Amino acid sequence: MRRHERIGTDYQEIEYHQFTMSRAMRLSVRALGILSWLIVGPMALLARTSDFAFRALSELLALAPFGVGTILRQEFYRLTLRSCGDNVNIGFGTIFVYRDVEIGHDVLIGMYNVVHHCDFGSHVLTADGCRFLSGSQYHHFERTDVPMALQGGRVRRIRIADDCWIGANAVVMASVECGSIVGAGSVVSQAVDPWSVVAGSPARLLRSRQT
Repeated sequence: MRRHERIGTDYQEIEYHQFTMSRAMRLSVRALGILSWLIVGPMALLARTSDFAFRALSELLALAPFGVGTILRQEFYRLTLRSCGDNVNIGFGTIFVYRDVEIGHDVLIGMYNVVHHCDFGSHVLTADGCRFLSGSQYHHFERTDVPMALQGGRVRRIRIADDCWIGANAVVMASVECGSIVGAGSVVSQAVDPWSVVAGSPARLLRSRQT
């Protein structure tokens, strides 16, 4: 990331070079990733035995610090998730609850995210503290003679499509379509249309990026 001259009094222009690495840098990162298989290879084999083992190892690797942790997490998830593309940067403290997740290419998942049944397209950005849930019906509550914890519930797979930006501490319970932005602290309970900017709790449309 490189800063440019100050604009106005509040903001500075920056560039995110993890998405524009040179070929030599990409090859170096890939080589380090292959070396990391000595560590993550046995962990990946164990993770494939059960969801319990996968989650335990996801939580363990979430504690690996930046740099080393970035490579270890990318390679572990490349070997264990349904699919995981190139140049996927997964931040410290982020946990994947389930293995059946797909991630595209050039994805940045911030620190302390929690991912349930959620797929990510390419060029997705998520800030710190986001929660990606399996819908909004985890627990039935229709009956009052039975505790909610004993009534079961329903889950579904959601998707964050290509070129989306999810702001810090957002809670996402429905799919977000291509090119959309979810404001920080928002609660997304309904699907977000393509090229939308939404914010609030519940998240509401602020404007379209195409107008």
